[in-house]
Amino acid sequence: MTNVRLPRNVQFMYEHALANMEFRHGFGAEDVKADEFDPWQFTLNLDGAKRNLLERSAYAGEVEGTESIYSQLIRPNYQGGRFNRTRSVNQYLTHWIYPYKGKFHPQIIRAILNIIGMRPGCLVLDPFVGSGTAALECQLLGIDFVGIDVSPLCVLLSRAKTGSWRWLEEIRRAANEVITKGMIHPDNLHTCQFAPEEVKDFFEIARMVTYSDVSRRDRDAKRYLVKNIQNMLESVEAMNDAKRRFDLQFGNVVAKEGDARDLRQANIADDSIDAVVTSPPYSIALDYVKNDEHALEAMGLDTKLVRKRFIGVRGRGARDKLALYAEDLKQSFAEMRRVLKPGAPAVVVIGNATVDGKEVQTTDHMARWAAEIGLTVERVMPKIAWGLYGVVADEKIIFLRKK
Repeated sequence: MTNVRLPRNVQFMYEHALANMEFRHGFGAEDVKADEFDPWQFTLNLDGAKRNLLERSAYAGEVEGTESIYSQLIRPNYQGGRFNRTRSVNQYLTHWIYPYKGKFHPQIIRAILNIIGMRPGCLVLDPFVGSGTAALECQLLGIDFVGIDVSPLCVLLSRAKTGSWRWLEEIRRAANEVITKGMIHPDNLHTCQFAPEEVKDFFEIARMVTYSDVSRRDRDAKRYLVKNIQNMLESVEAMNDAKRRFDLQFGNVVAKEGDARDLRQANIADDSIDAVVTSPPYSIALDYVKNDEHALEAMGLDTKLVRKRFIGVRGRGARDKLALYAEDLKQSFAEMRRVLKPGAPAVVVIGNATVDGKEVQTTDHMARWAAEIGLTVERVMPKIAWGLYGVVADEKIIFLRKK
């Protein structure tokens, strides 16, 4: 039997359940048992898969006293970590960049990828790529990824988080030039001067993060542009450091604008995807356009036109919006099924939104829609919705499979 200890950040029952599933389904462990008096301590029969567990697991903090790669990645700097400049275990490497509402939690996504058997050579789709959490987790595990979003900001953010590491030296030189020129207002940082495109993306996101600081925290734009460039550069350096230290073979990431209701527009072919891992937007309760208005406008976009494309913000009044939201998600589920390979899995994280003071049973509706279009519901796991208590009380992880 092998002794495995969970990371210290595991706090909730659903995380304990995910750890159990990851050990059994992701790594083939048998006789998985939690200690009666220490729930962070597990014993299991690994059948020689110790190294694989140390390299890929989200919930194995230590295996027979040896620390896992993930445990080292998430440890904050103030606790001696090298790859996380924040105080949150969910914000390591480039995950922290830009305060996007309703984010995935990286540890959950990593565990899900293992549970459904994704490995290097597989192609994962997230048709609601958001802030790029699934993109970065796939990249770190060597899994190829394609992310789609109607928001140009989300696409830009996903590209910057996953693509900047290749151009570290170019970004470092450009950052030094910008910083040595003195305090520059983000309005006057002309990113068209940077090349290649990934370097431009880096500085565009630095501008967006600064506009967020100014909008939400009333911070000085010139001062915080410099600070954000320095902080982002530090995280890109950490990406390169982690790649070398752990000999990571990064997966290929593609992020592009598109519509989850019609993935043909993004050239996603029938039966081409090994798995879908996604979280549809909570737009009926959380206005993403308004939340990111400052950044979208800084990108030169008309937020009224952007709003028309977003799922969940169309319509007038709660009833009309809910009906259109349901229609849009049904189309999105049908597209997920179309592009999945026969027998391939899809995992959807979704919550019951609170609209006009009433809870909408979104999760139950989705499970029914999935079954209607030919996706088998294999299991539904309840979870806590961190940080969204005002609009989403509880979430569920729905495991589906194409018939």
